[in-house]
Amino acid sequence: MRDRRQEIIIRSREMFSQRSFYAVSMEDITRSLGMGKSTMYHYFSTKQDLWNAVIKDTIGGLYSFVMKQVIAEEPFEIQIYQLVSSILTYFEGNRDGFMLLLREKMDFLDLEAIRRQFDGEFWAEYDRFIGHFRGMIVAGQRAGQFVFVDPNLILANIFGTINAAALSVVVTEPERSLTDLIEGCYQVIMGGIFVPEIKRDR
Repeated sequence: MRDRRQEIIIRSREMFSQRSFYAVSMEDITRSLGMGKSTMYHYFSTKQDLWNAVIKDTIGGLYSFVMKQVIAEEPFEIQIYQLVSSILTYFEGNRDGFMLLLREKMDFLDLEAIRRQFDGEFWAEYDRFIGHFRGMIVAGQRAGQFVFVDPNLILANIFGTINAAALSVVVTEPERSLTDLIEGCYQVIMGGIFVPEIKRDR
């Protein structure tokens, strides 16, 4: 038996990614699933509740996937590669989620505008995710491998590069795999934040 709640979330994510929150009604979603309104309202009492569940599911899935792929014991440059690779790999299999986050300006690095909409558990997960990679950047700076700028700028560099590259492919080359971007994104990011060997040896 299929999980009806998850089925609603998956279909809603697809529809929200194509037409935005305001353009999609609860009736649109129930009709597309062939389900009655009473079934929908059993799981989600309002469209905002459904929207919050879709966002939490999308971001939570990303965080979980990425954290399993990035190995803290690896050298910093390998961890950056794993971070780039895991984000692009996740979004390749979840393009609707990627477009949803960008369409609604819900960049997973900057959710302050909607902070009040989510519960403490969600924000604890967000803080763990961002805190983990901020800590990695700080450790890399202390080791003399990353440039000494605000770690938040470095994170913005990483996530911004990935988002911009992925969006370009999704819009202009939809048949192309997002994983094709891993090497290029990694090179661009590391060219901006990694201190070259010759400079580190001084």
